[in-house]
Amino acid sequence: MVTPAGSRDAGSLRPLGALLSETDDVLRRGSPAGARVWSTGFPALDAVLTGGLRSGELVLLGGPAGHGKTTIGLQLARNVVAAGATALVLSYEHESHTLLERLISMEAAEGDPGEVAGVIDVRRALETADDGGSLDTVLGSLPGGRRALAALGSYGDRLQIHESSGATTTLDTIRATVDRVTEATGQAPFVLLDYIQKVPADRGEEDDRITAVAEGLKDLALSARVPVVAISAADKEALAAGHRMRTHDLRGSSALAFEADVVLIVNDKVDVVSREHLVYNLGNIQRFRGWSVVSVEKNRHGKAHVELEFAKDFEHGRFHTEGQEVTERLIDDRVFVS
Repeated sequence: MVTPAGSRDAGSLRPLGALLSETDDVLRRGSPAGARVWSTGFPALDAVLTGGLRSGELVLLGGPAGHGKTTIGLQLARNVVAAGATALVLSYEHESHTLLERLISMEAAEGDPGEVAGVIDVRRALETADDGGSLDTVLGSLPGGRRALAALGSYGDRLQIHESSGATTTLDTIRATVDRVTEATGQAPFVLLDYIQKVPADRGEEDDRITAVAEGLKDLALSARVPVVAISAADKEALAAGHRMRTHDLRGSSALAFEADVVLIVNDKVDVVSREHLVYNLGNIQRFRGWSVVSVEKNRHGKAHVELEFAKDFEHGRFHTEGQEVTERLIDDRVFVS
């Protein structure tokens, strides 16, 4: 990195010659110059993003309700800490135990194609345990449970979960929490925020509030030198049946689209493939329901307008990480109702 982590001085004036000298010094010390890159753990997505998510980036993750935005966001955070980095999850939507259940099941299924505990199995086991047994005992009764517990324990201190409130968890609170995690772990964290429209701001109209929050999160990404992945809700009009969600469907989309460096939109594949793939091969309907399409609609540091597909494993609270570009023709709006 050209400057030490966290030392970006907004408003400072530096001649290009000084910047060149600093960059030369960093390279001579054997360190990379430029942004730090966090791998997403999804190889096809990393390829499009030229390595992963970068320090200073604001990333928007949108999609219709129930289509896996929180799932893929939490999986990104899990992949980051499993690779040795630190992550902070600010959840306005779920309490920490709900996320824990997903993480346990996700780890149980990681690298194991066999029969392992799903999210519902984990939830049931935790909610019905009343004999005073330990967590190891409770999870030990589930297929893959002990392996999951060991994996979580290996990165437990590097994954921080903040139960956020739409009344009190402001931008200042978020900045302070990032600073606390950085100080406690010695690493600036990958930040996942679920979701951006929940962050309070002292503005009257919703669009003005979302604009202020988007600008604040972008400033945070730059000053803390971290990627901020913000999950975004859709406008009500975009939730109508048969509509493919796009960037312009995000609530407060004009400000969000302007401030974001990367925009990822998640849709069910069955909703976005062209009619001929469904009408002339009805077997595709069920098959496509098992896949989601992640559209890279904006990408300041790489190729945009790329459509990637990933198989769902919602039983275990995750997506399969091996994806590929969609080969079927896609549509802007759904034209076939099964």
